[in-house]
Amino acid sequence: MSKKLIVTVVALVVAAVSVTTALATPASGFLSELLARGTFTTPVNAKADGVKLRTYGHIDHAVSKITVAAGGSSGWHRHPGVVLVTVQTGTLTRYDSKCNREEFTAGQSFWEAGPHPLVVRNETHSEVINYVTFLAPKGAALRIDSPNPGCAVN
Repeated sequence: MSKKLIVTVVALVVAAVSVTTALATPASGFLSELLARGTFTTPVNAKADGVKLRTYGHIDHAVSKITVAAGGSSGWHRHPGVVLVTVQTGTLTRYDSKCNREEFTAGQSFWEAGPHPLVVRNETHSEVINYVTFLAPKGAALRIDSPNPGCAVN
């Protein structure tokens, strides 16, 4: 490969990353505390009591406590793998990439997976606490910032 071609490719990659970072919507009033993270070194193939879990290769299991201040927002983002969320206190509102709105209150759970971004917001006047389980490829970032897909909320 010629030196000129390598420089051009590197410049294009840097530009693409810069544009994505510039368009990402930042989190605000959103505190994530990683409680634990470990790796399954063999695939999981478990089935019991109506629950089935199957993984391929090495995956990480991580658990976080996420506190969202009144009016706080996660910013638009997505996750690698699968995410399970349980709302411990308060009410959390989630918007998907098609701008559909769902509310989850204390004691309710939801899951997230796939390539489409979403945003979670605390649209109340009190703090919301969630516990989140991540099942992600080994060593992967647990969150990938994304631009707003065109919804009226950030």
